[in-house]
Formats: sequence, C-alpha cells, structure tokens
Amino acid sequence: MRLLLIFVVLLLLSGCSTRGTKTARATHTTAHSSSAAHESINYNDLDKLYPYHNKWHQTPYKYGGFGSDGIDCSAFVQRAYFDLFHIKIPRTTKEQAKKGKKVSRASIKTSDLVFFKTGYNTRHVGIYLQHGDFIHASSSQGIIISNINDPYWKKRYWMARRYK
Repeated sequence: MRLLLIFVVLLLLSGCSTRGTKTARATHTTAHSSSAAHESINYNDLDKLYPYHNKWHQTPYKYGGFGSDGIDCSAFVQRAYFDLFHIKIPRTTKEQAKKGKKVSRASIKTSDLVFFKTGYNTRHVGIYLQHGDFIHASSSQGIIISNINDPYWKKRYWMARRYK
C-alpha cells in the first residue's frame, strides 16, 4: 500500500513537470537559457495558468478587446491576474510595466509578467510559465504559448515584473 502511495505521488509530481495538454504546448522547441535551469517553478500557479490558456486558446486578438470575441495582450494579462489570483493590475501595457517589482531575466518565476518592445512605441506583455514559455495574446494567432528564447522574442525582450 505504501509503495502504491509513493508511486502515485511520483506520478503526480512528474505530471507537473510537463507542459500540459497538447493545446498548452509551445509550437517550437528551443534551447533554454542557463537561467531556466535555476528558475523557481510555482506548480500551484501552473495548475491554474495552463487550464486558463486552454480556455482562451486561439481567442482572436483584438486591440482594445476584453472578451472572448477578441482580447489584446494587456487585457488578457489583467483578466488572468484577476480571475486566477484575485489581483487587480492596470489595464494597459504601459501602466503594467510601471507597477509591481522589477525582476532580472535570470530571476523570472512562474506568473511573472514578461514585457517586450515590439516596435518604436509598441510594447507587448505575457505571463511567464516555465522553461522560457509564456502565455500571451498574439496579434496574429490569438491566445498562444511562445518562448522568450525564440529569436523573435529574444531580440525584443525588455523586462519582467512581479505582482505577487
């Protein structure tokens, strides 16, 4: 009986280290930065974030949108933080980037916000998951998971902030 209990616990723990269901997987594989090996993963947050991603997966991007018919990146992050963590954060990426505690790239943890400079005056935000993956509202693909080490995002990475 004790051996069965140990097996079940190990099975559950190994399930936490996966990226979830197929819809909750990033579309490409990349080499992870050395800081990813030292990241602190909050499995409670992951248990909330992956199902939240699956609920919103491929909801279309809509600038200024706030619902299932279309949502932008900052609204998605704002809704997720309120729905999952009961934390109110600002509505715009500009204001979200001013609040919370700034953290170094090497210190990013699950549920931190990650920010990118995608244009001269354009900013983008997502929620960090694990191993470089983050969930966000892509202007071309809707709500998806991407990796901050992919060439597009790596080149545009700006900062991370912690609200919890």
